[in-house]
Amino acid sequence: MLKFWHKKKKDSFVLELEKFLGFEINNPELYHKAFAHPSAQLPYNYQRLEFLGDAVLGLVIAEYLFKKYKKLSEGDLSKYRTKLVNKQILKEIAIHLKLDRWIKHQLLPEALEKSSIYCDVVESLIGAIYLDKGKEYAEKFINDKILKQLDEVKNIEDIDYKSKIIQLAQKYKWNLRYNVEKVEKKNNDHIFYIGLYINQEKIAEAHHYNKKQAQQLASKIGLEKLNLL
Repeated sequence: MLKFWHKKKKDSFVLELEKFLGFEINNPELYHKAFAHPSAQLPYNYQRLEFLGDAVLGLVIAEYLFKKYKKLSEGDLSKYRTKLVNKQILKEIAIHLKLDRWIKHQLLPEALEKSSIYCDVVESLIGAIYLDKGKEYAEKFINDKILKQLDEVKNIEDIDYKSKIIQLAQKYKWNLRYNVEKVEKKNNDHIFYIGLYINQEKIAEAHHYNKKQAQQLASKIGLEKLNLL
């Protein structure tokens, strides 16, 4: 007697994720796990995949830096790796890629803001891709979805504009201050609008998901307006 085996129909989550990733998923279960926070109280969560993804990401980033910066010492490469990919940067990349649309959790807004869930999901997704498709696909995801997105959130060779303008303020005895003009909520996150004031006059404003980064951007704009860059 002949038996006909039918491929299990993929759910909408898997179909959307395939479109985002640009390849066919072999093991959907891995990706369901990759987006499941422990608070969701499902029979599975992303923690083991996060552990694996962290290691894969670290290897790919280390190789990228090793090849790109051929004259840097081990110490400088380590510093660049820390600046290039850390929890805040991965969080911003996760939000930029809109990964939050698939995360399953039961965290309250305040707990969500303090958690590392966005960073964790980037790493767990990398772990899922590695197990499902292999190192080549995981490396391509990191190159296409992370390294190419870094310009949107951070410049690896950034200048500390805030320190620069503070030094100038001390030199010229300016009254310098940063003020939070407003805070907007977007995609379960907050956008900080920071005003830069010199001698009570507002000379620049910038916004960012990270308050310190918003201050840096405002400082850069201020320095440009003062023709000090």
